[in-house]
Amino acid sequence: YSNQTFNQAAALLVENGKQGITYLFKRGTHEEFGYTSLCTALAFYFILSCWTAGSAVASGVVIPMLYTGALYGRIIGLILVSIFGVQTDGYGAWIDPGLFAAIGAASFFSGVSRLTISLTVIMVS
Repeated sequence: YSNQTFNQAAALLVENGKQGITYLFKRGTHEEFGYTSLCTALAFYFILSCWTAGSAVASGVVIPMLYTGALYGRIIGLILVSIFGVQTDGYGAWIDPGLFAAIGAASFFSGVSRLTISLTVIMVS
C-alpha cells in the first residue's frame, strides 16, 4: 500500500494466485473484501477453472481450484459475520472469513480432485 489505497477487485483479479490466496486466508480481516469483489472474482475464476480443467492443455489446476474454494468459503464466512457479528470470545471466535476460506479451499479442491477425507483433514490442519 504505497499510496494508502487498496482496490479489492484488483487484489483478487490482478495479483497472482498465491498472493490472492494469502489475502483470502488472512484472519481478522472481515472488512477487507466486500461481496461484490468476491462474487466477481468467484465467477471469473470458476469459469476459467472449468475451461482450463476441461481443455486438453497441460496446465496447473491446483491454484485455481484452491482460489475458487477460498473465494466461496470467504463469502460464506462474510455471510456468517453479517448474521452473528464479529465474535471475540472463545466460543464465537471460529466465525472468521479467513478460516472459512481455508475450509472452502480444502473442500472445493477435495471435491474436484477426489481426495480422500484424511488428506483433506491434513490439508486443512
